[in-house]
Amino acid sequence: MSNFEKFDLRDGTHIRFTKTGKGEPLVLLHTIRNRLEYFDLVIPYLKDNYTVYAIDLPGFGDSPVNKNTNYDQSFMTDVVIDFIEQNDLSNVTLAGESIGGVLPLTVANKISNRINKIFSFNPYDYDKKFGDGVRRGNLIARFIIWSMSLPMLGNFFSMLESKIVLWLIFMGGVHNKSAITNKYLSILTSSILKSGNLYHLRNVFLNFHSWTEAKKVYKNIKVPIKLIYGKYDWSNDIERNETMHLLGLNQYITLDNVGHFSFLEAPEKIAEIINKV
Repeated sequence: MSNFEKFDLRDGTHIRFTKTGKGEPLVLLHTIRNRLEYFDLVIPYLKDNYTVYAIDLPGFGDSPVNKNTNYDQSFMTDVVIDFIEQNDLSNVTLAGESIGGVLPLTVANKISNRINKIFSFNPYDYDKKFGDGVRRGNLIARFIIWSMSLPMLGNFFSMLESKIVLWLIFMGGVHNKSAITNKYLSILTSSILKSGNLYHLRNVFLNFHSWTEAKKVYKNIKVPIKLIYGKYDWSNDIERNETMHLLGLNQYITLDNVGHFSFLEAPEKIAEIINKV
């Protein structure tokens, strides 16, 4: 994989990204509580067909946090647009999961002339409260996210985030539990003590409504879209069908034996879908 590069943001911070491979540009967008290393397993299967850009979404991973920034869908959409436009990328394929599955749609709504096609995996567009989807993973995730949502006490409980806490939450997002490795959890927890991490963690979750409201623009998108769900994703059938119909699609792809974190569970299947012409 290429060395890490930096892309400067309007709020004075930056995001990390990597550039790997050859061909037309493919921008990969990760889930909540993740980072660009989320794509390490899938990039080797994509780099012969695409120039792959894997980015940290703002404030995630080892990218810095600005405590004056509101990390909602609109801000993150604009960051991805700036990345595409300032790097003068065209004929772009966008692929992502969870909130990273929503962003290709909101980005294409604004700069469709630069986007070739979209792959939306397990789009996180159904929250009705703080961490609604994440809570569905298991009872422990439900308790942890509920405690983080509490007024006043939420900051205290968020400070208790640790490798064990992340492991418990991530285990609720996969069907194949072995997909959550100790090595990957160590990478995730390396940023817990990062300046502003607590602010960022709660701010992202507190902006849950901005991801649900993204569905208002789905009907406007004219770019070719593939919609993909893990069979055991947190979304239910009603929510999946709503998103499918809003996007003007007649069907979506279902990945058997896969949960919410499909890029960790089934990288070869993911690559097969994205590489298919």
